[in-house]
Amino acid sequence: MNIHISDGVLEPQWILFWYAISAVFIALGLRMINKCIASDPSYLPRISLIGAVVFVISVWHIPVPVTGSSSHPVGTPLAAILIGPFATAVVSSIALFFQAFVAHGGLTTIGVNTFSMGIMGAFGGYFVYRLLKNFTPPWFSTGMAGFAGSILTYLMTALQLALSLNPGNVMYYWKLYSLGFIPTQLPLAFAEFAFTAYAIKYISRTKQELTGAPGYGMDSFTKTALSLMIVFASVIALGAYAGYLKGGDMSGIDGTVESRAAPGANPDGIGTRLMARFGEPLGFAFVGITGGLVTGYYWNAWRKP
Repeated sequence: MNIHISDGVLEPQWILFWYAISAVFIALGLRMINKCIASDPSYLPRISLIGAVVFVISVWHIPVPVTGSSSHPVGTPLAAILIGPFATAVVSSIALFFQAFVAHGGLTTIGVNTFSMGIMGAFGGYFVYRLLKNFTPPWFSTGMAGFAGSILTYLMTALQLALSLNPGNVMYYWKLYSLGFIPTQLPLAFAEFAFTAYAIKYISRTKQELTGAPGYGMDSFTKTALSLMIVFASVIALGAYAGYLKGGDMSGIDGTVESRAAPGANPDGIGTRLMARFGEPLGFAFVGITGGLVTGYYWNAWRKP
């Protein structure tokens, strides 16, 4: 698993606490999204595309040969720059819900994982971008947003574990869990620097198409972005396969940290039991329905002049 804390690890009161905090940001994000769609109908396919980008980036493990483990970028700093941090909280929660059906995270921990990835990662990266944008080249400010958002996401995950599992000595265990994440995540944070900087630079070149008059067809930016998503997903899959061929198990570093942080975690939590019973059929159903809707939408958009 990645930055997704699993079911049965956190204490119930902390599960409810992070759900409540995340719900506030999601409610504000939904309100902003509705306003944007009302003023610009083309915002809907745009934000849907960004949500898909967050899902893909945050679900794929990338081997880090130096550490013998794997990790991944988070994608939320890029999303925050493009659609705003509040909207990013919404699409992150949706992505995390679907990821729970492919053994990433859990149903009871969507709130805590949304806060670390979709709120801390998004708002932290966006703040760094706004802080630097008037004093540095665009590629540097956006790249640093990606770097900072990636690191902050994992530091928050470490803090969430320490608060729930080690309330008597939070700071010590926060540092300990952070040190467990950093060696593997740091190289990926530099990768996110490069990816975010390049993506924003590319989008700035097509700014007129991206922010032009509202339209219902698929513009060239969306077509190119979808093609790039397929290419990136293929490269990541090949990289992961190459890591397995070299003999390493390339297990996610956060899964290792989580198992050591909570060796006595209850593996039979309600989320785990629900996923064991309904996860696979529901996962296939969700993927099928969503894939059909998305395919139908883009097929019709492509056919429109």
